Amino acid sequence: MLQLASFGMQMMSAAQTHRDQTAQVYARYDQANRQAALNNGLAYNAYLHVNEEQMLHTKAFALDTFSLHKAIRRAKASEKAAIEHQGGDSTFGTGQARLMNVERMGLEALARKDLNFQTTLRDFQTRRKNVTLETLDKNNRAFSGLSSLPSKTGLVTQIAGLGIDKYVDVGYYKGTDGKIKSRWGD
Repeated sequence: MLQLASFGMQMMSAAQTHRDQTAQVYARYDQANRQAALNNGLAYNAYLHVNEEQMLHTKAFALDTFSLHKAIRRAKASEKAAIEHQGGDSTFGTGQARLMNVERMGLEALARKDLNFQTTLRDFQTRRKNVTLETLDKNNRAFSGLSSLPSKTGLVTQIAGLGIDKYVDVGYYKGTDGKIKSRWGD
């Protein structure tokens, strides 16, 4: 009877250990999912910030471009007025060259402005990519230490092994002659 009670206690202990291990694994899964959700929320906020910054830069670029076109038109008009004031014709010779220089300098300024804007856009793309990679890295670290659930088959096998051990303990004994004998009869 004592052997049967011992078997019952060992079986309940094995089942409790299995339940505890399962609960720990689920708790780690839950913690990793919460961390990933936090990481993803932080990434979302970072994307919003980068997008808002890009929008402001784009608006500033559009205003600056408009201002440069306006300045080019103003400079060309001033140059035409100066040429006319000098009695020259702005379509021939020196007057035409002066107008082309004004146009060229304005277009060079626009090209520099566009190059700077393209560099800024690439910077925003790189920042978004870095946010993505950083979030993936953090999420990978959150999930990397997770283990699988304990095996129910292993629990059943452990209990069966305990049962066999107890059966052997109850069913056999060592005789006075030192030989192992069955309690159930030979």
